[in-house]
Amino acid sequence: MAPTDPPVSTFEHHLDLLDLGRVAERDQVLNAIRQLDERVNTVDGVGFGATPFRRHDALAAAVGLTDGVELWVKDETGNVSGSHKARHLFGVAVREALAPSGDGSWAIASCGNAALGASVIAAAARHDLDVFVPEWADDGVVATMADLGAAVNRVARQESELGDPAYHAMVGAIAAGATAFSCQGSDTPAAIDGGRTLAFEMVETLAAHDHPTPPRLDRLFVQVGGGALGTAVVTGLARSDLPRLPVVHAVQPAGNHPLVVAWDTIAEELLGRVPEPTIAGRLAAAAEIGPVADDTCRGLVQRMQAEPRRYMRPWPTEPSSYATGILDDVTYDWIPLIEAMLRTAGAPVVPSEDDFRAAHRVGHETTAIPVCPTGASGLGGLMALHTAVPGHIGSGERVAVLFTGRQRAGDPTPR
Repeated sequence: MAPTDPPVSTFEHHLDLLDLGRVAERDQVLNAIRQLDERVNTVDGVGFGATPFRRHDALAAAVGLTDGVELWVKDETGNVSGSHKARHLFGVAVREALAPSGDGSWAIASCGNAALGASVIAAAARHDLDVFVPEWADDGVVATMADLGAAVNRVARQESELGDPAYHAMVGAIAAGATAFSCQGSDTPAAIDGGRTLAFEMVETLAAHDHPTPPRLDRLFVQVGGGALGTAVVTGLARSDLPRLPVVHAVQPAGNHPLVVAWDTIAEELLGRVPEPTIAGRLAAAAEIGPVADDTCRGLVQRMQAEPRRYMRPWPTEPSSYATGILDDVTYDWIPLIEAMLRTAGAPVVPSEDDFRAAHRVGHETTAIPVCPTGASGLGGLMALHTAVPGHIGSGERVAVLFTGRQRAGDPTPR
């Protein structure tokens, strides 16, 4: 039997759609991708192949979707380090291998999965990594990071200081000479580029399923903490072969939703009144605004870029949620998400904590995917919207959610 070729990295497969392809000569970039992916496989036991994106009819039925609505799930639980986060950081590491931005250690702030992904990638790249986590970070995850060689620093929250204390500590380390190696695209722009591979895989799967007609995706629910995932997915979909963007719903918890506040502020400016702060109220406001035309949208984006603090402000109290992985005090990568919702007449969704718990439970009961509470929180947004406004999701729509992280020993049991 002839030997089989090694699997092609998703970064190699989609290189022509990635900014990474312009860092150096194509052969140099491909060689860097292949070498690092091999070492990632050695460290973590898995490399960057495409992850499953499948239709889940039992899950759709369990959450009450009828009338031919298709529910598709992108399953990142088997990806490198058990979540989507390492995608973002692999592209950054390849860039650093080709064009180093400094000779200091890499630095990241995270409450769990991002730091774990960074630890795997840094170990594979054989580079020092400083990790800054909140005091309540899971002991098992922290131990794994330390085993991978990361220097882990727990950071206490200061009552006098707004914003994430771990993030502030990372910024301090960067000022002292470290290189940003985070999933915040605001600090590490290449992190967005790497995350786009997730969207490219989704569209490629749909294109094969829908052939010979163009691929179709009608609605997307995406959980948002710092915003890199959502920004990567919506900008990746915009670069893909989809004829049009799906209606975008950003999902944030009641105990921390700065992106939703920013959307409310924009909606107030467009409507001349504050939207009702409920799921139904925001959907009604989005319908009244309608898909925003290109020229208007560009003007709004320029306004948000010129006056970011008018819209995006740190959450005023310590964030809390069952979905602990989306508790960023600030949505760092927020403007492309607001733009995507404006262009598609989408509205943000703030589920209840019971919605998040129910999503975690039903995800385990109706699929074989070992999803964690944060990983299922986009589904919680779908469930909350469908309950609040039955029938808003139209007959025959194709809806996507992202199961972004794997259940770990310290996570709550689905119930």
